[in-house]
Amino acid sequence: MQTSQDRSKLKQRRTITYFVEAAREIVEQEGIAAVTIRRAAHLAGYASATLYNYFDSLPHLVFLATMSCLDDYHAALSGYLEGCDNSLEGHVAVCKCFSEFAFAHPEVYELIFFTLSREKIEEYTYQYYDLFPGKVAREWSAPFNKVLNINNMSACNRDMLTCCVEEGFFTDERAADYLDVSLRLFKSILQDVRSGNLNKDTAVALIMKYFFQLMSRYVLPEKQGLLARARKRWDQPSAAG
Repeated sequence: MQTSQDRSKLKQRRTITYFVEAAREIVEQEGIAAVTIRRAAHLAGYASATLYNYFDSLPHLVFLATMSCLDDYHAALSGYLEGCDNSLEGHVAVCKCFSEFAFAHPEVYELIFFTLSREKIEEYTYQYYDLFPGKVAREWSAPFNKVLNINNMSACNRDMLTCCVEEGFFTDERAADYLDVSLRLFKSILQDVRSGNLNKDTAVALIMKYFFQLMSRYVLPEKQGLLARARKRWDQPSAAG
């Protein structure tokens, strides 16, 4: 039998979903900048003040509303991973796929992955998948299930690189250094795309060039041949988004 507390939680969940879907409609039609508290509330059928009963802030709402923009990336990733024979190839495949979609939609990816604090990103991501459990990728083996379901680039890449360490591509120290430098580099190029200083295709080519240069510096000597094979496969143009 459903209790009053259960009914209250269901009502809260339904109201949050209405707001998220309203904001998503605005984003899809006019972009992130067009989302305001007043417009989202009006479209959802509530007073503006009601929003603050369910969301920390407007960025909280917009974050949840833009998460569905990752669906195409998630759907494409299996194709990129097909044929990867080791963890390093898998890491490169994810880097290429993510770069293709991030640089095609820089405003969304910057918001989801870089704008908020690590704690808020994790909190809001878990909330999104609780609200929309059908979006959870269940069929992926580790570490790619975490790549799809946790929008913390540092944590996702760390999980992938742990596998690379276990397979002898990096030492722990080299993996940590590579992760730090590569994330800083990616964020910088994403901001250039966001500001219009780079187009998507140029940015993808540039980031992959730099990723391979970094990997050649940090991958252990005995694994450089496998890195060269991965580079031959992925250091070429492809289209997404």
